[in-house]
Amino acid sequence: MNSAKQEDFYPEDELKSKSQKISTDYSFTSVSVLCWVMTSPGNLFTKAIHITQTWGTKCNLTLYVTSEEPDRPFPGKVLTLPVKEGRNALWNKTKAAFSYIHTLYRDRYDWFLKADDDSFIIVDNLRYFLASKNTFEPVLYGALFHLPTELYDIDYMSGGAGYVMGRETLNRFMDVAFDEKKCPSDEKLASFAEDVYIGYCLSKVAVRLESTLDSLDRIRFLPIEADLIVRGTVDTWVPKYLKQNFSTGVACCSDYLISTHRIKPDWMYFMHFVSHHLRLASQSKHHNYLIDGKVIPI
Repeated sequence: MNSAKQEDFYPEDELKSKSQKISTDYSFTSVSVLCWVMTSPGNLFTKAIHITQTWGTKCNLTLYVTSEEPDRPFPGKVLTLPVKEGRNALWNKTKAAFSYIHTLYRDRYDWFLKADDDSFIIVDNLRYFLASKNTFEPVLYGALFHLPTELYDIDYMSGGAGYVMGRETLNRFMDVAFDEKKCPSDEKLASFAEDVYIGYCLSKVAVRLESTLDSLDRIRFLPIEADLIVRGTVDTWVPKYLKQNFSTGVACCSDYLISTHRIKPDWMYFMHFVSHHLRLASQSKHHNYLIDGKVIPI
């Protein structure tokens, strides 16, 4: 077995000189993304740790947000906040996380993604999507949901599918997040997750929630497991909440799918392999590895 370090593999036309970085680095530097993962003390070493080995490595910075310091070394940057845990505490945890990010990082990164510890994000595709967007526009991107209740008429982005905001939206969110007159901590809303609150509060400061469907009206942010929608066994609540057209089967989703949700740890590694390493020989005339800075045939 060849013990040489394999950095990755790319078609020949994507490879430049050995002194240059791999082809995906142009997106890494030109579209900077801070990712933060909503996790907890009980999930840090059972769920979030697998993100540190997979898609979390693709963000410019990934923060793992919890309420307690880990009792042993963790291979990622942990952000410990003085907040409670539990579904009804997610809103306060979200506000605290974005407040920390706004204070330290608002001018250092272009985009700010929130995901769960069972979300899987294809960050390269996220950057591709964001490359044509303006971080100074008041917009939130994700899987567009609508709260179907008589009490509220709220559009919001699914928290599990991940949502992403630019600098202007982050600034506007911080203007309203702790303002009880504009963004009250409604006990009725507290039964919902933080994503509903985000949509509700951003609507008070004229932030648009825009569709992320591709040019063929296929979904990019999935609030459920990708294999379910491909098989056509979609949960009954999905069409009730999802405010976007969607179909099932292999044509369900964009070729540049950005996210999927409720992913078990073992599947994190498989999906990372498929999305970043597996390729079809029929899609390229040239097949090469980039190993230790050298281009060699596969």
